[in-house]
Amino acid sequence: MDRNELIARLGQLLVADPAVSDGRWDGYALIARYGDGALARRLSGFRYHDGAAAEAATPRDPAIGETFDALRTATLVPGKAPWDACILRIRRDTGKIKVDFEYDAPEQWDITPDTLAAVAERARPA
Repeated sequence: MDRNELIARLGQLLVADPAVSDGRWDGYALIARYGDGALARRLSGFRYHDGAAAEAATPRDPAIGETFDALRTATLVPGKAPWDACILRIRRDTGKIKVDFEYDAPEQWDITPDTLAAVAERARPA
């Protein structure tokens, strides 16, 4: 699959996942953060509704992580390291998916107790 097919597949998998579909939302964001060691890939998802604070909603379907892995491979640029963070945003009213790849400062998407609220808000779909 090419990049666009993989992004469409991610959208399909996400809206079918109970962590995303169970509950009210008008926007959804999923952060895929790659690193080293045992936690080579971390997914963090958030539902947004009516301007309220983000609600944690990370999907559990292993196919989502595998599709992010395939997307990371499909977007490799010769001579450049792969991206280490990807932020996928979905607007429910339009069905539009926006994907941003972070090459230079992926740590801005790391989630800790101190950064959780700020990262979730930064990921909010516009």
